[in-house]
Amino acid sequence: MPATLSIKQLEAIQDLIFDRLVAQFTRIKEIIPCQLYLVERFVSQSKMLEKIGYCDYELAYILFTLSKRYLEHYQGKIKGASDEIYSTMKSVLEDRAKQMGVIKSHLHADTGDDLLDRFKALKQGNSQVNTTMATQAANPHRYQESVSPMELQQLLSSSKVLLIDYRARKDYVHNHIKHPNTLNIEPSLVENLSAEATSQDLEAKLRHTMSHSQFKLFEDRQKFDYVVIYNFKFGAMGNNRFIEIIKDIEQPLANPFRRLIDLLTIKNPLISSQLKLYPTYLSGGIKNWFDIFGSDAIENSRNMSSEVEMNGLVYPKSFDDYLSSARRASPSEPKRTENTPHPKLDGSSRVLPSTASTMGVQPYNPHPVGITAPISKTSQPVVPSPSPKKNTVSNLLDDFATGLVNLGNSCYMNCMIQCLAATPQLTSFFVPSLTMNGSYKQHINFNNKLGTQGILTTAFVELFMNMLNNNGKAFSPSKFKKIAGECSPGKQFASCSQQDCTEFVTFLLDGLHEDLNQRPALDPQEKKRISELTPEQEKNREIIPVRLASTIEWERYLKLNFSIIVDTFQGQYLSQLCCLECGTTSTTYNAFSILSLPIPEKLNQTSKVTLQDCIEEFTKTELLDEGNKWHCSHCKRFTRSTKKIAITRLPQVLIVNFKRFKVSSSGQIRKLETFVTYPVTETLDLTKYWTKPGTIMNDSVGTKMSLEEETTILDSFPVRNQEPPFKYKVYGVANHFGTLSTGHYTAYVYKGSKKRWCYFDDSKVTTNVSSSEVMNKNAFCVFFQRV
Repeated sequence: MPATLSIKQLEAIQDLIFDRLVAQFTRIKEIIPCQLYLVERFVSQSKMLEKIGYCDYELAYILFTLSKRYLEHYQGKIKGASDEIYSTMKSVLEDRAKQMGVIKSHLHADTGDDLLDRFKALKQGNSQVNTTMATQAANPHRYQESVSPMELQQLLSSSKVLLIDYRARKDYVHNHIKHPNTLNIEPSLVENLSAEATSQDLEAKLRHTMSHSQFKLFEDRQKFDYVVIYNFKFGAMGNNRFIEIIKDIEQPLANPFRRLIDLLTIKNPLISSQLKLYPTYLSGGIKNWFDIFGSDAIENSRNMSSEVEMNGLVYPKSFDDYLSSARRASPSEPKRTENTPHPKLDGSSRVLPSTASTMGVQPYNPHPVGITAPISKTSQPVVPSPSPKKNTVSNLLDDFATGLVNLGNSCYMNCMIQCLAATPQLTSFFVPSLTMNGSYKQHINFNNKLGTQGILTTAFVELFMNMLNNNGKAFSPSKFKKIAGECSPGKQFASCSQQDCTEFVTFLLDGLHEDLNQRPALDPQEKKRISELTPEQEKNREIIPVRLASTIEWERYLKLNFSIIVDTFQGQYLSQLCCLECGTTSTTYNAFSILSLPIPEKLNQTSKVTLQDCIEEFTKTELLDEGNKWHCSHCKRFTRSTKKIAITRLPQVLIVNFKRFKVSSSGQIRKLETFVTYPVTETLDLTKYWTKPGTIMNDSVGTKMSLEEETTILDSFPVRNQEPPFKYKVYGVANHFGTLSTGHYTAYVYKGSKKRWCYFDDSKVTTNVSSSEVMNKNAFCVFFQRV
């Protein structure tokens, strides 16, 4: 690894630094710390050489010669203050002197008189040494502890470089170095890792917080020639990285990248992800980069064209973008192609559905991100500060309360719109002009025949904007109702007759989903191949653990269904039929947007039941007998069987509907008036209902997969928010009074710290309602936000 600067050139730099130090530090209380610093920094490079076989040879040479020369110059003063310090320093340098042969062998011995003359001239009349790095292609694996902006620019043009912006996400979104191979790692994420954490622990965290494209860069970090880290302004300013020796003596600063570098190197146990070269950092950070190259070398959220930045994370702009979040093999597992059998699952004949091309979306924060100030050319650091306008926007989205005019039995629609309008994932997605997100129109799939080509979605956004603009008043949703009625199947919601609010919200969410569904235009055969399982695949689902089967089925579902609606509202449950005669099972995995729960009937209909009671009723085993038997595929006849439902995925926003209307044996529809309780001021913990790894539904399975095997395979799939605990807070309750045909709907909705709980009775709005009123016996549909 030949270096760029010759020994004589390095000695010229060392002369300059020595003269500066001697002139600046004249008192013993300054001289000893300076000597300690020089020796400690050299020893650090020396130990690095011992440990990994190379170091920053140029820096090491300067530090050694400077330490030795400085100790000799101040020998009398240092010995006079402490003979022990002097002896220790001298001994350390003598012990390490043997390494100088190795270090010097990597430095250019030949001199360039013109360059030496330039250094001497700078020594006489300029305190800033300006060096220029030679073409990096000639030295493809040369290591430097830090690089100047000019050196980095040359690296970017000649080598494969991965840039890591080590700042808060909001700062990265606002400004970062313009380069395609740039990713953001937040310092807080690294700092929160345990002391025993490894590179794989960091990777696991980043998998769930990064955009898919950035995570792919991090996952492939070992493929880059150089990894360069930067923050706002750590390191020496200007284009001379060696001047930081003086700077650090004047104002010592701990290297803020040390923990991250350790995780990427010494705490990385896997050969497959070891870096080609020890990471370096950009001296002076992005401020130094900006001061030298200007705004053209900086990219921010306003000129990013490839991705739609939203709420601190990236929401896929296109289906191709979405595809790039494909299943990734775990660090210890070789990647497999679509038709390669999984050695732990399939044996020689059973093949799982393709997971090498499955898709997904990263979770994101539903609350808007503050705007940071632009980079300044002053010497003062830029302090991120939230924009007053942004705070106003956030408050508006949280606190607005607009009544909706009843258009003739349209209360079923009004109550659901009020609840959806209080869902932050939707407000932040649909209001780009206020939240600085990309327009939702970029997500509309005009080729999806199941959608409305954006008609329903555009009408919904227009209605929401009108509600924002009429805060504190009432607005007539006549245009939206007309469009929704025209788009609904059989024009169900076009009339003025009373409807079920859950049927309406199901239609609306399905319509929004299909409008925004980012799946490709597939031919019928391709769609059939994805949606239908082969007999071998069906058999495989019955013998592998539920958590794994659920994950595989969700990835298969996402191949045809991906949108903001799926990402926010949809969960999954399994339904398993089991023959009581032969033990054969048949399990299906179903996506849901609304969890419709039965209400346990008690002799005393005035008694209260809890939401948990309803879930227990929903998930209890049901006997299928008499006229309700199941046709067993093994027995080839109808047999006594059981049916079991289990929740396998829980969504970010959970909508629960209580089945209050029941058809009696005589065909009459009656309403259950049972009071169902649910937490309002407390959190709802549903963790115990989520099927955990190790769960087996079919006890008749012979050889069962171990928990360790299942966990290893699960680690190769995206987690997609499925990490316990699953705790929720209620934010909306739709109430129903009366009968199915002559009833009335209202809603309680939480509207932020000012208005708090609001009661919406069509156009009439009551603010600051007591939370004790929110839990009421007329609750029909309850909205929960995961916390």
